Amino acid sequence: MRAIRAALSIMLMLMTAGACRHPGAEPPVRPDPNMPVEVQVENHYFGDVVVYLAQGSQSERLGMVTALSSATFSFPWRRLALTGTSRLLAYPIAGTRAYTSDPLLVQPGQSISWTLEADLDRSTMTVY
Repeated sequence: MRAIRAALSIMLMLMTAGACRHPGAEPPVRPDPNMPVEVQVENHYFGDVVVYLAQGSQSERLGMVTALSSATFSFPWRRLALTGTSRLLAYPIAGTRAYTSDPLLVQPGQSISWTLEADLDRSTMTVY
């Protein structure tokens, strides 16, 4: 008799669990790896700056921001998904050394705002 009650209880729990599932529920959507990541660069530096996306020992040129102006660049999110060491690199055309950002931790659909200050070491980056 106990075995029958236990079997009935298990069957009742399984039926209840199956009935609780929403019939229209869809599996989560995977992000599109080609979704663009927008980089907005505001240059307070007194010279032109070339902006790169650096990954390990490789870098990809995104574009140039002229002195005291701003520019917007984009690249596919998949470029960040491959490695965890992606950074932005600002190379002043008339300068002696480049400035490298902190590592980029960006999810699909997010954008980056990078403010390059006159002293590049004081530059800030925001992901939103």
